[in-house]
Amino acid sequence: FIRNVLTIAGSDSGGGAGIQADLKTITALGCFGMTLITAITAQNTLGVIDYMPVPLDMIEKQFDAVASDIPIHSAKTGMLANPDIVKLVAAKIKQYSINNCVVDPVMVAKGGSKLLSDDAIQSVIQHLIPVAHVVTPNIHEAEVLTGMTIKNINDMKDAAKKIYSFGAHYVVVKGGHLESDPSDVIYDGKDFTVLKNKRIETKNTHGTGCTFSSAIATYVAKGYSTIEAITKAKEFITKAITFSLPLGRGHGPTNHLVAIVNNEEKIHVVEEIQKAFSLLHAAKCGRMFLSGASNIAYTLPYVIDTSDIAMFPGGIIVYNDSIFRVKDPSFGVDHPMLLFMQKITPMHYRAAINIKNEIEYKINAQALGIPVYTSLNIDSLQKTTISENNRIVCVEIKQDNMLYLIGNTPTEIAETLLKIKKTEHTHA
Repeated sequence: FIRNVLTIAGSDSGGGAGIQADLKTITALGCFGMTLITAITAQNTLGVIDYMPVPLDMIEKQFDAVASDIPIHSAKTGMLANPDIVKLVAAKIKQYSINNCVVDPVMVAKGGSKLLSDDAIQSVIQHLIPVAHVVTPNIHEAEVLTGMTIKNINDMKDAAKKIYSFGAHYVVVKGGHLESDPSDVIYDGKDFTVLKNKRIETKNTHGTGCTFSSAIATYVAKGYSTIEAITKAKEFITKAITFSLPLGRGHGPTNHLVAIVNNEEKIHVVEEIQKAFSLLHAAKCGRMFLSGASNIAYTLPYVIDTSDIAMFPGGIIVYNDSIFRVKDPSFGVDHPMLLFMQKITPMHYRAAINIKNEIEYKINAQALGIPVYTSLNIDSLQKTTISENNRIVCVEIKQDNMLYLIGNTPTEIAETLLKIKKTEHTHA
């Protein structure tokens, strides 16, 4: 059955943060999202133009309407604006025994506008954090909550300890504002966990805090342990930032669709590899392949790591002039072709098939109008200017002495390989 997540936050008219970002995240991760709107903002990628807190009685009515009718498996708080809203929300969380509440102590918008009044800070410490399961301050918010100056991981750990002492069960101090590569520090009252990440060079980070906290709440609602939920939320936001959307003239939003699109595409990716294999198997073109070393690879639309790349475990097996496979295609396969696929994904090609490095195949490819790049080093592949205007490109890699045909889909490449094979017979 579906799990329900309540977001208690402000509305972002630009759609990148607030309840809009929360609902996209909750939906993308497979739960049902409910909203309690605490403030209405007029904002875009450049910043907050103005905002209006929702009257207290309306906030209370929203809370009662939802909580009296629909089970709340977890909740998250975002923009709460002033002390009265903070106190009311904390009291309601307590009243309805919402144990899985993630508190994102939102203080400042991405554009620099204040979203929490100074006199509300103590209310957050005294009333809201004690009812929180997880608190997710960034470095600036952690400094405000603790009165500390945070410059490094050790400072983050000290801040996490102090915030934990306010009553939360888990504290995540987010290190996105560190000068070094960002690391997040998790503290559960006993142990520290440090989640390290490489900095993603983009200005399009609007809504990252909202997305991260709502992802934690969603994973907790789905039954993951808290540390697992935080770790998986980190993976989710990393992908959302990596493929963030360059919308507007300021800080564009993160891309909440990455998880949905990739999940939707998984079956299609496997089917495409199978279809390409069937075409090649029927054509009896085994002599073009190197047993075990050859493979058919296809990536998901958004690639972060090897788990987003599919191919045959064990590669293509050659017997006489026929090809076989040991298992069906799967993701995250350990195969020599994996390194090549990681190198080409920034070029926007999603598929590749590798074959023997025979001179006639290169000649035949050129005869078909396919660009052929010879004697390339795999380590410098990304620095090589390979045309992205051609549907199919042929690349010779020196290290493994193989030819790689890269393109948009495995089927399209397989059909091209059959033309190369046919051209070979014509020359004969």
